[in-house]
Amino acid sequence: MRTLRWLSLFCGAACSVACVVKSFEVDPEPTAAGGSASGGTKTTSGGSSSGSSNPSGGKNSTGGNTNVSGSGNPGGESNPGGESNAGGDGNVGSGTGPRRVGFSEFHDSASASDQGSSHLADATFAKPAGTAPGDLMLVFFGCDHELMNLSTNSLEPAGWTLLDQHEQQGTDGQGTYLLYRFVDGTEPDMIVFPNINNLPNGNGVQGLLSVYRGVNKTDPVNAYEVALVPSGTEDTTHIETPTPAITTKTDNCLLIAGLSPDTAVDAPAIATWPEGFDENQTSVNNPAHPYPNGWANIYSAERHLAKAGTVPASLFAWDMTYGGMSYYGALSFVLALAPAQ
Repeated sequence: MRTLRWLSLFCGAACSVACVVKSFEVDPEPTAAGGSASGGTKTTSGGSSSGSSNPSGGKNSTGGNTNVSGSGNPGGESNPGGESNAGGDGNVGSGTGPRRVGFSEFHDSASASDQGSSHLADATFAKPAGTAPGDLMLVFFGCDHELMNLSTNSLEPAGWTLLDQHEQQGTDGQGTYLLYRFVDGTEPDMIVFPNINNLPNGNGVQGLLSVYRGVNKTDPVNAYEVALVPSGTEDTTHIETPTPAITTKTDNCLLIAGLSPDTAVDAPAIATWPEGFDENQTSVNNPAHPYPNGWANIYSAERHLAKAGTVPASLFAWDMTYGGMSYYGALSFVLALAPAQ
């Protein structure tokens, strides 16, 4: 059993964390299984045939104080724990309306020589190359159980809007968060969310920060829908998670489909992306052998919708890759970003 506390966040200077920053000229090409080339090399030897997972999660949280941030980390140092912030720029796909101009990733469910995992208090993202005032930053977090200091009162002073949060969902407990802010030109080279992971017994966390251009500044979210799968199974290696139907009210919206599954220590590979979501397919998942608390993985894909209307429900189909067979539930969403007027 774990005792978890939600604490308030105050606006101030961000803490510095060690990180490794990788840059891409264009978005990484998807692998044959649908994953991103930046998601880590897959292996079949990293998991246990029994799922190697404690249904209770095996972690405790004791709370802590924090400061909010739009301030950053001078960054660039190597991290012996193997975590990284990977960045990219360029848009895959085309169409009228909002488009992604860059992205970066945060990992704290990685492994290295010390098998270190879930030991960073802060989430640190590289600011994607080409980010300009007026662009929209969208952050998608997935974690085991919950994160600290991601509340409306915490984020709004730093200019962030918390679009949605789900905590302790599913059989074993998982968290999913979406937040955004418009770029005003004061953002540092590293975007830091301090003290979101409750150490020393932290939770696995993955994050994706994407930058979009051409988004309506007055009303950026045209529509948003969520589908929650509350429980899973202990003996499955192939899962199909439904995505919700969504109805847009404006032409030329950009639709973003996201998946946040809760599994044993594993890195699922996408077998089938939601129908029509063939742009910017991105996998932010565990490298091989995440240990000990590496339950977090997230996936995102996009499509442009020329005419307002309803996009029917679809699904993410995904497979376990490390030999584990424990699946505790999942959350999927579809977000429609409105075009600039």
